[in-house]
Amino acid sequence: MSNDDRPSCLVTRPAHQGSSLIDSLRQRGFEPLSFPAIAIEPAPPSPALRDLPWRIEDYDLALFVSRNAVDHAFRYLDATALSAQLQLGAIGRGTAQALQAQGVGQAVIPAAEFNSEGLLAAPELQSVKGKRVIIFRGQAGRNLLGDSLRERGARVDYCEVYRRALPDLGPADYQRLTGGRRPDIALFTSSEGLRNTLTLLDDDQAAALRRRPWLLISDRMRETARDLGHNAAILIADNASDAGLIAALERWKEDRQSAAGKQQQGE
Repeated sequence: MSNDDRPSCLVTRPAHQGSSLIDSLRQRGFEPLSFPAIAIEPAPPSPALRDLPWRIEDYDLALFVSRNAVDHAFRYLDATALSAQLQLGAIGRGTAQALQAQGVGQAVIPAAEFNSEGLLAAPELQSVKGKRVIIFRGQAGRNLLGDSLRERGARVDYCEVYRRALPDLGPADYQRLTGGRRPDIALFTSSEGLRNTLTLLDDDQAAALRRRPWLLISDRMRETARDLGHNAAILIADNASDAGLIAALERWKEDRQSAAGKQQQGE
């Protein structure tokens, strides 16, 4: 499917979030293969969601755990109507950019590690005793952020604004995408994407993919990958942004080309 100059990369991001990454990979000499392993659906419009424009006034701090959380929360929220006293927080740069796209100004973001742990380390989240916090997320997300803020004395509510679902894909779709050959490397940005991908493939496809290098975004995902039976090289990107992922892939590509060159010299 690929050659040393244009390695193929399986991209498993949700379809609506992967286009810019795919375009950038093509420009940098990769052959991206889009196999979106997660479908994002809006949460049913419950009374709590419909009342969100008024409920948001009760909070001191609103945190967003993903770009999806921003996009789906602002199906109900109006950036121009938010109180100037409401402090916003985003789990990473991409999420903060999604807020800016909605017309929202500055948001608290992690200084380095773009996850719940990184956001919890932000100075603005250290003294939250007595404050009311709302966390926008998908269904059944991690509870670390809310639990930690409660331990610091905050009153925390979760607001689930979207749902993650298994996409309508299967082994035949993967076969058509890859032409029956293995991608050179697979890119995953969530543990759920890891599990879903292996669920969507047949046994032979999944076994072959487990033998390919995987690019992940955290050590926590590395543990999940090993639990799922992956037994090849694992790379960890510095962060989940397009730039962070591309930088990691380019390092891998350079190492791959260097190893191939040394092998040829040895022959």
